[in-house]
Amino acid sequence: MDKTATITPRTLLQTTALLVIVLLPGCATLSESQCAANDWQTVGYSDGASGQDSSRLLKHQNACMKHGVTPDRVAYMAGWEEGVVRYCTPDNGFQQGQRGSSYRNVCPSDLEPGFHDAYLAGRELYVAQAEITQMQRSIASKSRQLKELAHDLRDAEARLIAGDATEMDRMRWLDETKALARTQGQLESEIVELRVSSAVKKERLETLRQTLAMGH
Repeated sequence: MDKTATITPRTLLQTTALLVIVLLPGCATLSESQCAANDWQTVGYSDGASGQDSSRLLKHQNACMKHGVTPDRVAYMAGWEEGVVRYCTPDNGFQQGQRGSSYRNVCPSDLEPGFHDAYLAGRELYVAQAEITQMQRSIASKSRQLKELAHDLRDAEARLIAGDATEMDRMRWLDETKALARTQGQLESEIVELRVSSAVKKERLETLRQTLAMGH
């Protein structure tokens, strides 16, 4: 019995389209060889499967016209509509939202509700995690400032008690020391506040993850 898997035209189209997704230039245009391939159904499928709006065909047209190639709109749209069906699933919607990807409102009306609800749920996770990440960066930045400030404060205190310092110098350095100490206290307070807020948001994020997991 021949156990070799049968490769259908549909499977070949989808496999080829995934390769096209990887090979498409980041500037949203096609190379000369891609234009010359004239496989507009595959190009349309890859665009639809990656959530691109069908108006991207105009960009491909601009790219290919200089190579003497005119896109086949009918073939492109046939591929694009099939690709969009693959893109507009709830699972993919959640993944797109969680990655922070933008949504171009490409889903047809029958697939839109499921995709969009899942997208918003994933987006909520993305925003929550982004807030925590930003807080952690702020903590790290303020901690570096605090370390530098401690060094400056030690230098100022050393100058203040120097035996050869004049009275005017001591007054100036005393004011500097007080200012540095106030800044130090403010930074320490801000770091504590950020750490508390970060801990609260992490707890809320974990609760949100568990809630969404139960929903699935």
